Amino acid sequence: MREIPYGVTVINKLKKIMHLTEEEAPRPPLRLPGLRIIKTALAVFFCLLFYALVPLPYEAMVITALIAAIISLRSSIQESFTVSFTRIQSTFIGALLGLISLVIKEQLNIRDESLIYMLFLAFFVAFIIWVSVSFFQETGAGLGAIVFLAIALASDDQITPLHIAIARFLDTMIGLIIALLVNRALPFRSRQEPSKEE
Repeated sequence: MREIPYGVTVINKLKKIMHLTEEEAPRPPLRLPGLRIIKTALAVFFCLLFYALVPLPYEAMVITALIAAIISLRSSIQESFTVSFTRIQSTFIGALLGLISLVIKEQLNIRDESLIYMLFLAFFVAFIIWVSVSFFQETGAGLGAIVFLAIALASDDQITPLHIAIARFLDTMIGLIIALLVNRALPFRSRQEPSKEE
């Protein structure tokens, strides 16, 4: 068998690369930010602005809204709406179980650092993810678990567990709504057009 010279191999590889379709071609290491990145940054800005300007109760936390906005923003308004609805369901379950966990923790005077409470939290995180994946969609599982932990690990003597649970749920709703509004206000690619935004 005749050996192909190295130069010919390199030329053949270059020819192959030049004839690749856009999807097959190697991506450049640094690209301009796509529309989804810009939308996410705007959603973060508007969440921060909302919490700075609107007089909210003491227990409101912007970080929960920011997490919700970042996680729920998608390439299109249709996709964002579907994902947000799923996440609302998972968030509600996370908030409800977080409230139950916080009440149990306070009634039994359990510390966050105790092994029993750590195992308890890990079990409920698995349970929330399982319920979300089984009954809703996989997309909402993470946010439900985040809201659960934000409530279950909260400790504030000035407010009740119910107020904490309601506040975290409302913070999440604010983030989801702001992400939906940003996605609705800005143009997005049609379904036929391939999405290159990340």
